Amino acid sequence: MVEELKIQRENREGTDSEPVAASDFSLRTPVVVRSPNWLGDCVMAMPAVRNLKTFLGEKPLTVAAPAKIADLWRTCPFVDEVLTLEKPRSLWHASKQLREKKFESAVLLPNSLRAALEATFAAIPQIIGYPGHARAWLLTQLVTPAPFCYVRQHQHYYYSNLMEAIGATEQAGFPELRLPKTFEPVSVPTAKPQLTLCPGAEYGPAKRWPAPHYAALAKEFVEKRNARVVLLGAPKDIECGLLIKQLCPRVENRVGQTTLEQFMAELAHSRLVVCNDSGSMHLASALGVPTVAIFGSTEPRRTGPLGPRTTVLREHVLCSPCFRRECPFDFSCMLELTVEKVLPACLERWG
Repeated sequence: MVEELKIQRENREGTDSEPVAASDFSLRTPVVVRSPNWLGDCVMAMPAVRNLKTFLGEKPLTVAAPAKIADLWRTCPFVDEVLTLEKPRSLWHASKQLREKKFESAVLLPNSLRAALEATFAAIPQIIGYPGHARAWLLTQLVTPAPFCYVRQHQHYYYSNLMEAIGATEQAGFPELRLPKTFEPVSVPTAKPQLTLCPGAEYGPAKRWPAPHYAALAKEFVEKRNARVVLLGAPKDIECGLLIKQLCPRVENRVGQTTLEQFMAELAHSRLVVCNDSGSMHLASALGVPTVAIFGSTEPRRTGPLGPRTTVLREHVLCSPCFRRECPFDFSCMLELTVEKVLPACLERWG
């Protein structure tokens, strides 16, 4: 298989030498951008994709994304087409879908061998991305990651730097997202203002504000603010949702019960979203919904929300940020961030 891939690359480039720097080439069209596989990473990559579309002008831009997140890219007015990778676990099927579109260039946002193999087996002549994960030899244009810069350490710069190497100038502000009218919430609309709680986080429990804290916050809004409180999350968060429901029976538990379309619609209908450092946080903030984001083991300067109406809360203890999945100590970064400390920020964003 390795020899076959080498032959394919020689046929595309006419040489088996090292890939040239991205600044030494002209981008060929039509272009496909391979999306990240995670919700939060997709949101953080959106400014970079917007920059690329501005650079392309009237030339079409396609984003190829796994089915679980394809609908997110359909909210982006700067994306001309979304190619849903129907069987993302099948390398051959994903490559076949890409090959049928006859793309001339692929820009790889995931820094994975798998993404490079998809584009290679799709016979895309120009494959652009960062090296790493033993994939450099599959890329026709390598982009060297920028050295660490304190003021540009956020993840979204990682994607923007890749587009800048292609020629796409960085633009200020987060791009506008537009929910199609077909995106409807699963909850029946009421006259009560909605507080949405997203208590999950994919990376691990060290990123999760405790469920009893979420329940106490829910009680405060139900009893004193006449709010409708809705719980949202992925199937992995079901246990947490059940515990919060048990502690505060008046919440509406929709954890694990929504499609991505419904999830986005629920967020958009909210007066306030309270969440951990998660994909939910990035999406709520990107939609312009007032958001309070709670950080524990991670660093907001690296993965904080990009939207304009967001408050980030953290209890900066000696060991934070540790970037661990589970806390090996006393979990003080989250336990010391009490409901009494979080509530004022929530009320300010509640308005």
